[in-house]
Amino acid sequence: MFWNALAVVYGAFTAIFPERAIEYLTRLILVGYENPEDLEPSEWYVSLVRLEGVLLVIAGVLAIALEWLEKRPKRGSKEEQTGE
Repeated sequence: MFWNALAVVYGAFTAIFPERAIEYLTRLILVGYENPEDLEPSEWYVSLVRLEGVLLVIAGVLAIALEWLEKRPKRGSKEEQTGE
């Protein structure tokens, strides 16, 4: 459940602030390069990162919902009938 929630949070951050996410990841990936902050991402790349964030939020929410549905007692189950 923790990883699903983390995916939702990271996805929301990426969808809302794609330029900041790209900047952060650029610093991590290009740590050995000189002046990585001088690189400018193309507009299509920023849009793609935003879409990735939206899809990550959807996947995280679906995973949390499915996990919640699995834990719910089934209708007409023995637990529900006995009140446990």
